[in-house]
Amino acid sequence: MDADFDFAIVGAGSTGTSIAYYLRRFGTRVLLLDQRGIAGGNTSKSSALIRTHYSNELIAAMAKYSFDVISNFDSIGFSGFHQPGMFFPFDEDYRETAMENVEMLRRLGIEEVEIPPENIRTYFPGTKLDGFDYVIFEPHSGYADPVAVSNSFAEAARKEGVKIVPGKEVNRVESGRGGNKLHMGDGSTISSKKVILATNVWTNKLLGDSGVSRDRLLPITASLHSVIYLRRPELYQGEKPILWDPPNLAYYKMEGTSLLALGSLDPEIDNRPVDIYSNLPEAAEYDYIEDYVARLIDRIPGMGGATVVSSVTGLYDMTPDGQAIISPLDYLGFDDVYVCAGLSGHGFKLSPAYGLITSEMVTGIDPERARFDWRNFSPARFREGRLLASRYSKIGTIY
Repeated sequence: MDADFDFAIVGAGSTGTSIAYYLRRFGTRVLLLDQRGIAGGNTSKSSALIRTHYSNELIAAMAKYSFDVISNFDSIGFSGFHQPGMFFPFDEDYRETAMENVEMLRRLGIEEVEIPPENIRTYFPGTKLDGFDYVIFEPHSGYADPVAVSNSFAEAARKEGVKIVPGKEVNRVESGRGGNKLHMGDGSTISSKKVILATNVWTNKLLGDSGVSRDRLLPITASLHSVIYLRRPELYQGEKPILWDPPNLAYYKMEGTSLLALGSLDPEIDNRPVDIYSNLPEAAEYDYIEDYVARLIDRIPGMGGATVVSSVTGLYDMTPDGQAIISPLDYLGFDDVYVCAGLSGHGFKLSPAYGLITSEMVTGIDPERARFDWRNFSPARFREGRLLASRYSKIGTIY
């Protein structure tokens, strides 16, 4: 392996591979490392929803940018993008807020269609409409393949000269005059002028092992999220829109023509402490499955004939406002070391925007002339009260 690089990216999930893809255009010597391999961690466990309905204008603009990339991905690779659309229902108390939000999204050029709540029954006969007083439909939204997207980003970057090395664990970052050194698990070192940490829930472990005291670590915590896969009853088979269910704090992703991916919108899940060093479950616990299948049947009684196929459990890297930290780490004593982590469950759907933002930050582009000003994502916002606020903070993790 070459030992001296301009940029070394640690972490090859959808975010790290996107950063590598965007950095390739600068013609610099770029290295992409991952302990497991491309999309070998939490990216592979994503439910992979692609939507633009956000309630923060900056995040919505990033979602639109990312949607445009993933839905027109042929020049990069294969995304597996499907476009069944999504329903976003709101109760009467949130009607005015949702209507204001729709106007903001339309100003950004995002298509938002108001529909009568009973139209949901066209796709899902027998659906109970309690709490579904105002419904928005996004016809362009859907889902994609996070592993395919990550591999496509990586391959496109490799073709432009980015060096990709899987199976390499980084134990410690050493910052000093003239550059940085990555100390590897096998005892070797790699020199790089700049280092980018796209390391998900493992970011603070790496920083701690690199000498950062506990009280100065980033405000990133881990939360455990499970997705349950069911085979739909015959009545509900075929391509169907994705249905969000804020009153039941759940979402129902109709995948392909026969599967249903059932996940949680409950913010309380993110408040439960998780020991990332423990033997974490790979599948959903029985009680969780029983609980969320009951929520599904409560909303669509005909889904009582669905059968559980499998489940998967992964980790979200959460921040206090549910948005990423994208920042230099010079204030921690790491010159030319940067982070893009704390993605809070948005990692895959916003990965093109994260890659663009981080690449512009680390190459010194004036933030006021950049596509998105990365200073909005500084960890200083938490102590200064500049949180990236959501209009939907009381109705589940829609943001």
